[in-house]
Amino acid sequence: MWKNKPEVKIIADSINEFYERITTFELHYWRPLLPEMNTHRVFSRNAASSRAQSFQTRCMNVWQDPHLPCHWNAEQLGMTGGEEFTPEVKDYINERIKELAQHTVQYLEALDQEVEKNTGNQIHKQYLNRYLEPFTTVTQLVTSTDWGNFFKLRMAQDAQPEIQDLAYEMYYQMSSHTPTHTTVHLPYIQPEERLKYSQEVLEKISVARCARVSYKPYTGDTELKRDLKLYDRLLKNGHMSPFEHIAFAAPNKHCYNLNGWKSLRYVIDHSDSGSTGGV
Repeated sequence: MWKNKPEVKIIADSINEFYERITTFELHYWRPLLPEMNTHRVFSRNAASSRAQSFQTRCMNVWQDPHLPCHWNAEQLGMTGGEEFTPEVKDYINERIKELAQHTVQYLEALDQEVEKNTGNQIHKQYLNRYLEPFTTVTQLVTSTDWGNFFKLRMAQDAQPEIQDLAYEMYYQMSSHTPTHTTVHLPYIQPEERLKYSQEVLEKISVARCARVSYKPYTGDTELKRDLKLYDRLLKNGHMSPFEHIAFAAPNKHCYNLNGWKSLRYVIDHSDSGSTGGV
């Protein structure tokens, strides 16, 4: 049995006084689907980077456990696949694709060694890891107030089956989850932390934890100084996408890609001082 189902987790789910809802998901799925997820402009998103993991670690992961499709369909005209193959045929295909993944690892490792032998330097991971992407997964953080068109397109019969699986699981979790009535949306902030820190500090911690999805998703570890330092570095260098997951209630207003909420990025962009001013 292949371990290739998407993993979906609601990180934060908030609703304002006008019942306008904002939801943040942490998603783990087959990396080739990432471009399709990134076509949805209403999403605020951050994703794990292929540049963040060493080439040796990525090779080991692909060699031992490449991520492979669980739906293999017969060829037919058009973008939609035909009849799905039997489990036996799909197992056979995935065994061959696993061999392809391992051959790719061997080829890239040999290339890297050859270049090092001739030049004294290895090839940077930002290049080699890209050629392993078809066999890997990606972790992505997605925040939005508008999910209707995404579910309409990605749960449709002509969508690729793997993204259908992802969309159906997201839809199920949203439908069965009760959002929290609040005026501030803070992904990855724990209940006890809300009692311990000021809102300004909580905003900074949340930004830092959202940004860390690029190399290591938040798993409950707390290191205040590190998070605050990361926040300052992100703000100074203009890496603003993690600021889009933190949001404040703005009933009946459209602010950038959010409805009924305005992101911390929006607040900073419209503030002369660059701070939230207690929003």
